[in-house]
Amino acid sequence: MRLPDSVQEIADVIGRAQALMLIGALPRCYVGQPGKKSYQVVMYVPTVKNLRPDHQLVRILGSADAEKLCKAFGGEIMKPANCAFIQRAFVHEAILGMMRGGTMKATQVAAIVGVHERTVRNLVRENPPEDRERADGDNTRDVNRKARPMIRISPQCVA
Repeated sequence: MRLPDSVQEIADVIGRAQALMLIGALPRCYVGQPGKKSYQVVMYVPTVKNLRPDHQLVRILGSADAEKLCKAFGGEIMKPANCAFIQRAFVHEAILGMMRGGTMKATQVAAIVGVHERTVRNLVRENPPEDRERADGDNTRDVNRKARPMIRISPQCVA
């Protein structure tokens, strides 16, 4: 899955996994009008000489990657995309994986993942077992059957 440009800049310096971990660990700032609020990630990157061992970046990334980030973006206030679509895709795959076995109920899966039971039921309904079985192994496709996406995710990530 392609990263938004603002996160890809960070990933080019410290790597994809570290960039996603950083975005997930940073505090959120809620913005927008009432009823249409969303969150964004805001981060100040200190210069290398001002980077202390107890700084938030060092706690999240470790000293080596925090120093790389400071060398590349030192003194900047960054607003990288929140990458909610990547988290959503991960959660959806986890839900489908848990429901695949058939031993767990939607209420149990919802409690584990932290979503509403209705979200689990809707996701399972949108991804029938025959689609999931094909995705697991059989790559043959019935040409008479209409193709259905496994997960509906918006390709845009609010920056």
